[in-house]
Amino acid sequence: MDLDYLGRKYGAVIIREQVDDYLQASAQDIKRFPPLGGRIYPGHYAPIIFERDRHRVGDLMRYGAYPPPQIHNPKAYTTFNVRRDNIGSHFWAGAFMQHHGFVVLEGFYEWVAVQDLLKAGVVTLRDIEAEFAKQAEERKHRVLAAGKKYRPTLTESKDARLRKVVIEFKPNDQREMLAPVIFNHGVQADGHKGWGFAIVTDDPPLEISAAGHDRCPVMLQPEALGQWLHPESSDPKDLIELLGHKQRVTFSHKLPEVA
Repeated sequence: MDLDYLGRKYGAVIIREQVDDYLQASAQDIKRFPPLGGRIYPGHYAPIIFERDRHRVGDLMRYGAYPPPQIHNPKAYTTFNVRRDNIGSHFWAGAFMQHHGFVVLEGFYEWVAVQDLLKAGVVTLRDIEAEFAKQAEERKHRVLAAGKKYRPTLTESKDARLRKVVIEFKPNDQREMLAPVIFNHGVQADGHKGWGFAIVTDDPPLEISAAGHDRCPVMLQPEALGQWLHPESSDPKDLIELLGHKQRVTFSHKLPEVA
């Protein structure tokens, strides 16, 4: 999403020095610092809006918070999302009630079982088979271009109905999703230091669960942003309750490559 647009609409000053530094780093090491784009993959970076010295600012952060330093095997933990009913646990103590922000989303992507997806009746088996065939052909091209011998993987050889597929969820009314995040500072496995965030999720509306997924990013009411961004002014229980007062919208879904 356009950084200038976010700054104008949500009253945030974009930290340009950080953005310029990131773009320069991306030009030198695109694997560690992927190009900024519409879709946010785990480990990629996205603009997060938060409060600093009573001013709203926007900065780039890594999608993935950092486990507490006392965790012996941090790679065993997923820190991209945090459940609303678990946000007050000791695991998140370094972020919840300390560093709050929000990310503006147009939709989100999730893996679902094909069998569950077909029950919803929106995406057909033919669509899914065509998508899997396209993915397999693209992988084959990459393997052959690298001078290697191509073999179908076990997953590619499976019946499509026994596999999982990524689908895209979007609000039917095309509204922007103001998804609350918590973030903290840490060190990646390669030694890079920085800020990482986790998106707060909750139980999904019926149309998302019907498509085969059991979570959904919380969508904050615009009038709740002020309270969420200033955790020092609230009790933890009040903020967890605030996260439950989310916007009520209806979602549609599709395969990302299918119009």
